[in-house]
Amino acid sequence: MPRNSPALAARSARAAAVLAAAFAIGAAALARPSPALAYCRTSVCPETKSTAAVCAPAQPNDCGIPLAWPSPCVSYSIQEDASDQVSLAETEAIFEQAFATWTQTDCGGGQTPRMEVVYLGPIACDAHEYNQGKGNANIITFRDGDWPYAGGGNTLALTTVTYNLKTGDIYDADMEINSSDVKLSLGDDEVSFDLLSIATHEVGHFLGLSHSTDVSATMFADYRPETTMLRDLDEDDRDGICAVYPPGEPVEDCDPTPRHGFSALCAADQPDREEDGGCAAAPSRGGRGAGLGLAALALVGAAVRARRGAAARAGRERRR
Repeated sequence: MPRNSPALAARSARAAAVLAAAFAIGAAALARPSPALAYCRTSVCPETKSTAAVCAPAQPNDCGIPLAWPSPCVSYSIQEDASDQVSLAETEAIFEQAFATWTQTDCGGGQTPRMEVVYLGPIACDAHEYNQGKGNANIITFRDGDWPYAGGGNTLALTTVTYNLKTGDIYDADMEINSSDVKLSLGDDEVSFDLLSIATHEVGHFLGLSHSTDVSATMFADYRPETTMLRDLDEDDRDGICAVYPPGEPVEDCDPTPRHGFSALCAADQPDREEDGGCAAAPSRGGRGAGLGLAALALVGAAVRARRGAAARAGRERRR
């Protein structure tokens, strides 16, 4: 299947970039077997300021510096209104399971990735943004009323990751779920678009993985409706997450505070404070990227968004 990877846009030499890759619906993309190839990590190519992927084993079009959270302790928050389709409590349970699927996977010998993810609770802010001079949150939000991006009918979700163009350090990650055009389902009965599958794929992007070339992997770029296949990791997915965050000593004194401090409010509702420097983020979409086909994958400054879905990914690029 073709893979789209959004390009990066930077405001300055020190600016962060935004990657967007749509997670779309693909017809029977998972129905036919294919040899396992490689897991891929989302990367940035500093010279061209574009997003790409670095795969293992290496692929001809590999490029750049792989993305990863610089600290083994990160956090996420869920927008308090959740969705007309899914309650806040149901959303909390779904994402707790999705994150645990990645962070508690077996890297061999009973060891797990050295990454701890902490839920900071519900928040008021529902905007995807990365603030240099105000507090931040890694937001998970639903779009009930309107999907504000192109390809709404085929897009299931969008993850925007802000990262440093020079180091690949992830600064911020926000997920948007298309509950406007997509009928979401919970549980094992009457499955339409399985929210847990969507969440698990998106969490892979949140943690720095790109689309896999293995059709059986959770990080494969396409999702087949009415299935729950993406809930569980494949060997390819396990290899990828264990490479990004190799097992090691237990995380001590975990501080999951987002970069520039935590806030449950959007920037417009926070009091002004003195700028403290750092990288600026600019959302962009387009290129060849990672995602499930659920929603778009986007990187802001130093951020990445990814989705896995049924068969297509859509990318766009813009400056903010």
